[in-house]
Order: sequence, then C-alpha cells, then structure tokens
Amino acid sequence: METITTKTEDIKIAGELMMKHWKALKLNSDKNENWDKAFNFFEKRITTRYLNPIHEILNMDLNTGEGFAVVNLQCSLIETIESFHEGWIFHKNKYYHRIIKSVKDCLKDPMNSKESMKGNHVFESFFKKREPFKSCIPVIPNSFYSDVRCGLLHETQTKNEWVIKENKSINIFYEEKNGEKIIYRSNFQRAILEVMENYKKAIVEGIDEKSGERRENFKAKFDHICESLNL
Repeated sequence: METITTKTEDIKIAGELMMKHWKALKLNSDKNENWDKAFNFFEKRITTRYLNPIHEILNMDLNTGEGFAVVNLQCSLIETIESFHEGWIFHKNKYYHRIIKSVKDCLKDPMNSKESMKGNHVFESFFKKREPFKSCIPVIPNSFYSDVRCGLLHETQTKNEWVIKENKSINIFYEEKNGEKIIYRSNFQRAILEVMENYKKAIVEGIDEKSGERRENFKAKFDHICESLNL
C-alpha cells in the first residue's frame, strides 16, 4: 500500500491555510501591512476549532446539560485568546513568555520559574484586562479557574455555587443572585466575541501604544505553532 506523506510546510494550521502561507507573510510590528492577513489565520483557527462548535451546541437549545460543554469550550477559548494577547507558550502545565524564544528553549529549561506561570494566572489576566469582562466581573478571577474551568474539565461540573444558565431576555452575562454565581452561556459567548473584535482592531489597525507589543506576541504564538510541528 502506498503511503501518502505530507510535507511539514503543507500542514494546515488554520482552516485551509498552511504553515507555508504563514511563513510567506512579511510582518513588521510598526507597519499595518499584512496584519489583516495574519489575523485571518487566528480567525480561521478559532472559528473552526471553537466558534463553530460552540454555535452548534448553543443552537441545540435543549437545556439538558449542553451548557457544560459550551462553557468548557469557552474556558479553552479564553486561555487561547489570552495566550495570544500576552505571547505565552504552554509547556508541561506552565506558561512561558515569548522571550524564551522557542519551545526548544522551554525543553532545555522547563523549570525557569522567573518566566513561568500557572493556568489560573491566565484567567486572572483575561478577566482583569479584557473588556467587557474587566468592568463587570471583579470576583471571577478568584475562583473561576478552580471552580469552573477545572471543575468542568475534571469532573463535568461546576463547584462552590457556580452555575450555568440560559437567559436570552437579559443582556448581562454574569451575576450573583441568591447565593449563586451565574454564567449566562450565550451572553458569555457574545462577551468573548467582543474581546476578539477588540483584539482584531489592535492587531490589524494598530490602534494604541501597546499594539506593537501585541503584534510581537501574536507573531510569536504562530511561529511557536509552526515550530512545534517541526520538532
């Protein structure tokens, strides 16, 4: 039987976009050229792997427990978005900043505590820095990671009065009520999409003084994705 091999350069990393397409981009953090094309990689990768599945589950509209799958995916999406924002690379249960240069450097020195952090810090960063979460949910970083993200991942349940509900008649995505910390799953998703829209403007249009750093972080993440496929 003939075996079909795929060149590393032809590996798809975002929808139909391949590693060779990413490497062909000429990106300069100080100029706006090609950053729309670069962000297209992020959008396609996120859409096919997260947004489409979340959309399909929400459209089931059964309220028989699918909210657990939705929020579980949202947790992974949050980690991905924040890692791109900050240029963090994940290796052996810790995150390392892009200044470590490559995953090979992580493998050489995986316990460099000065440049590493744990998953709960990723959520703390996201909820404290990204609108609309930044203005609305000061309590979330304290327990969201352990009681929602880890609870769903390891035991298929939320803990310590965190609950997931659906309520399309209100605009809020989180509230504390009757002793419960409530995530409204569809509204929560819309808030995450708002974060992504703000991120797109920062990357594509270079709208503020931190856009250069965000672009460097963004590029480092995709370079890391490509590099990890070459190991």
